[in-house]
Amino acid sequence: MEMTIRPAGPQDHASTRHLVHAAFTPEDVVSFLDALRTDGCVLGEWVAENESGIVGHIVFSRVCLEQPNGDRQPAAFLTPLAVHPDVQRSGIGTRLMEYALEALESRGETLFFVVGHPEYYPRAGFRSDTASAVASPWSGNPAFMVRGDVVPEGRLILPSVIADAH
Repeated sequence: MEMTIRPAGPQDHASTRHLVHAAFTPEDVVSFLDALRTDGCVLGEWVAENESGIVGHIVFSRVCLEQPNGDRQPAAFLTPLAVHPDVQRSGIGTRLMEYALEALESRGETLFFVVGHPEYYPRAGFRSDTASAVASPWSGNPAFMVRGDVVPEGRLILPSVIADAH
């Protein structure tokens, strides 16, 4: 199956809302996605599409890591990652995640966080053991993971839309 990955734009909002609804029902992740977009914290969105249309969608939002000395390091938070139920477990999510991470790294991003399945996200370099130095609402939870060559000790500062949702 041939697939293209590209940045998502406003013209994709209806399709990505539909996809997120299909991927996460009965959870209401669509309202969360709308709130992320309204809040303005989205760093980037990408879609994967094939001949049937959009089959995958990923969003990264801006967060910060506040270090003990008060310095704040910009970071990115992955949520949500959605793949249409008809094509889940076919590698679309992994390819989409790798593409988005590479795009963000090319812009200078170096620190990425996710709360997700502890057996899925490590394939893209996310680690829960490294996240243990970061205080967050998920501290100690193996689903809280970070990707980065250097992960300083600190406290994760989240936009309210993400903090309130989790």
